[in-house]
Amino acid sequence: MDSEFRKLQITGGSTTIVSLPKEWVSQNQLRKGDVVSIEELSSGDLRISTLQGARNKTCITIDCCQLENGLVDLMIGAYLSGADTISIVCSKPISRIVRSEIRGFLRDTRGMEIESDKEKEIRIVSLLNPSELKLQVSVNRMYILISGLVNDSFAVLGGDSNELLHDIEDRERQIDARRLLIERQVAAALKMPSVEKRLAVDRFSAMEHASIARVLERMGDHATRLAFLVRENSRSIRLQPNDMPLKAIPMFSNGLKELVHNMYTKEISLIHGAKVSLGNIIKEIEADEDELWTGRRPTERLYAEFQISESVRRLCAYAVNFAELLLNMLMHERLEPV
Repeated sequence: MDSEFRKLQITGGSTTIVSLPKEWVSQNQLRKGDVVSIEELSSGDLRISTLQGARNKTCITIDCCQLENGLVDLMIGAYLSGADTISIVCSKPISRIVRSEIRGFLRDTRGMEIESDKEKEIRIVSLLNPSELKLQVSVNRMYILISGLVNDSFAVLGGDSNELLHDIEDRERQIDARRLLIERQVAAALKMPSVEKRLAVDRFSAMEHASIARVLERMGDHATRLAFLVRENSRSIRLQPNDMPLKAIPMFSNGLKELVHNMYTKEISLIHGAKVSLGNIIKEIEADEDELWTGRRPTERLYAEFQISESVRRLCAYAVNFAELLLNMLMHERLEPV
């Protein structure tokens, strides 16, 4: 229905009331004495609902027999949209391949478990309330995993054992899983004011958190690529700690740490300073890459060093994007009515 404007009225000498649209009351089959829910949004607006504060459970059914592939993509879509139950059904016994894909989905998400496992139906339910885990927790976890991969790669290049990088794939999966969890929580916050309020974010900040999660995931992709490059080429690389791009790695780590630590303390000057520093590092790396191809190094070594340089440069670029998103959030928080 279109927006309507109604005057506030006073009854009983002190109680302020406003009438509800007759069409809305009829559509929801409300009668005198029925209870409605009134929730205050983080923006200060009020939302009136017939749900009486209860949250409706949502379910989606996927027929895997009608799919040649793409089951995982559909399950991820259902997860991100906030489905509480995902039923995988088939007219014939569910194949081992499908069961393997479901196990992969459970491994790569958080809070989802199999409730019922039958021959022709598998029901997956959410055990995690979207408002139970603060968005900051997942952002911090992604940061720790990313910085761990980068710092361990730096240590291996400095002479430490390749064993430091034995679990690259597992760390990458954890980063991806946290991104999915944040997007699921953000979707829930956009749909349910109660979740929005418990997470202590408004709609703008919730969307910015989703963008931050995507930026951190891309950062994680390049941290993973860097780790693989180092693990596979550590013997052929002859970079010194004071050479680019190795010199840039501790600088990147310090810049990212500054951003994450000030994400909620809201020191704008420090966030902007880290953004500028990271931008300068990118320029230094690009200048070094221009000179890289003029030297006389073995092709295999040259290529490996350039790939490492590219990964470090992209890590810094995504950190700059992270800083910009933080500044957007902080400026939004400072908006005042005039």
